[in-house]
Amino acid sequence: MAKIGDRITKKALEFLRETPEGIRYADLVRQIRASDGLLKTNTICGSIWNLDQKFPRKVYKPSRGLFRLVEYRDPETDQLKDELVVKPKKTIREEDFYEPFADWLQSDMEECTKAIPLGGNKFRDKWGTPDVIGKRESKRSDIIQAPVEIVSAEIKPEVSQLLLRHRMIEHI
Repeated sequence: MAKIGDRITKKALEFLRETPEGIRYADLVRQIRASDGLLKTNTICGSIWNLDQKFPRKVYKPSRGLFRLVEYRDPETDQLKDELVVKPKKTIREEDFYEPFADWLQSDMEECTKAIPLGGNKFRDKWGTPDVIGKRESKRSDIIQAPVEIVSAEIKPEVSQLLLRHRMIEHI
């Protein structure tokens, strides 16, 4: 049966293999502790604090408190290999939604007989220009003529950007 220190070291190396960008010391202790509730925190700390010194061919510290496997190190820059660097996701711009939303209001939902994307600063006021504006009116052939409704929409690609949610309808 393996010693406790060897079991802890083996788990630490497994966690480092799963995380190419590396793991901070405190996070590594937490992960090992969570994986085996029988292990004591002080025993874990005593077993992994110097992983880079115990296994210099396997583990290195690119910065203080951060452990990373040597196989993920770029020998030229001494940092993470370029192919392992997480690329930032393409940002979604609010303007990308204006035209599709106007089409959706008009074609799919049939909430508007005509909808156009405006957005931006067309009315020279940050708060004065709706992103999409539409009009809903009865057809001339309709027996009952409903009043004309103006539909105004403000689009936010992320929920965190919402301040107030409301629907403004004006009867003309």
